[in-house]
Amino acid sequence: MKKVITILIIIGIVGIIITALFYLFILSGAFAVLMPKPPAPQIKYGEFPFTITYEINNEVQVYKDAVICEYEGIESWGTAGKYRKWSRNLKSGNEHIVILKSKENGKSFEIYVPVPGLAEYYMGDFDKRSREECENGMKDDRYLGYKQGEIDHSITKEEALEKYNVKVINIECSPPIENKFE
Repeated sequence: MKKVITILIIIGIVGIIITALFYLFILSGAFAVLMPKPPAPQIKYGEFPFTITYEINNEVQVYKDAVICEYEGIESWGTAGKYRKWSRNLKSGNEHIVILKSKENGKSFEIYVPVPGLAEYYMGDFDKRSREECENGMKDDRYLGYKQGEIDHSITKEEALEKYNVKVINIECSPPIENKFE
């Protein structure tokens, strides 16, 4: 009887140790430290001009800027592994492309176009997403940004046209580069 109790205690302790190791290395993502780093890109910086043509109150306007993409190193997603991290900013220093600033009921608001494209797309890093998936995402232009104070949300293009007489006519973006990863 003592042998059975001893064996059950040992099995219980081993079970606790295995469960703790499983949590530590699998669920917590600690094992990601052991995963290989993705190769670094040969080209680590790029500027990608774009043009947005829009209309406000039947007056056509053009906005020109450039998306600046820069490699920032390797990051870890825990259990999802390691990935190349990129930054994406506008050359103008703006956060987004404001096409209308106005007041409504005494409160200031702005309608803006989100920065077109992802840094990974422009820099030819199609590790997580395919080129086609990125390009289809850029074509999904159903929404504009709408910001009032600190509140930031989407507004449909139809609502922007009906309510504010704002219409995005065209967005032309630079193509991605051909990058190599060492």
